[in-house]
Amino acid sequence: MLGIEELSELEELLRAEINSNLIEIITRLNRTDRLEELLELLGLDYLLKSDNGYRVFKSGKIIIIGYTDVKAEVLMSVAKALGIAKDRFEFYLEYEDAKKFNFRNIQWQPSYSAVLVGPMPHSGASKGDYSSVISAIESEEGYPPVIRMGSNALKITKSDFKCKLQEMISAGIIN
Repeated sequence: MLGIEELSELEELLRAEINSNLIEIITRLNRTDRLEELLELLGLDYLLKSDNGYRVFKSGKIIIIGYTDVKAEVLMSVAKALGIAKDRFEFYLEYEDAKKFNFRNIQWQPSYSAVLVGPMPHSGASKGDYSSVISAIESEEGYPPVIRMGSNALKITKSDFKCKLQEMISAGIIN
């Protein structure tokens, strides 16, 4: 793991390389069919989505859905520490909540900023022809950004919740 000084040096080197070679880099990634993969890793895959004119409000509601042992009050205290009002959150933290939640109700609703997903059933009210509900809302237009919780598998933890909120703030998804 790099320290602050090493990260700062790496940032300067990356900026210089990217600024002078950006078209070459994205052309090469596109040709090797890896551009979308890179943008997904960077959390910027929305840049490739077609622009249908639909925009969500950065100050809108944030849905947290999926099973966890962490209480909603604990997650709200994390959000409060980051300056995010508690009335912006909708929590569905039980297995049955996730199974019954109809995501179609938030499609094309700009008042929702993001959906943070954790462990949940593959089947659900909004699955359609997709392999899972998460795949459906990630693939179809009109949904707010979907952020998968956990690092190796879907899991909602206090630390990952804080990390994902910070990432969304930095990326301009929420404010």
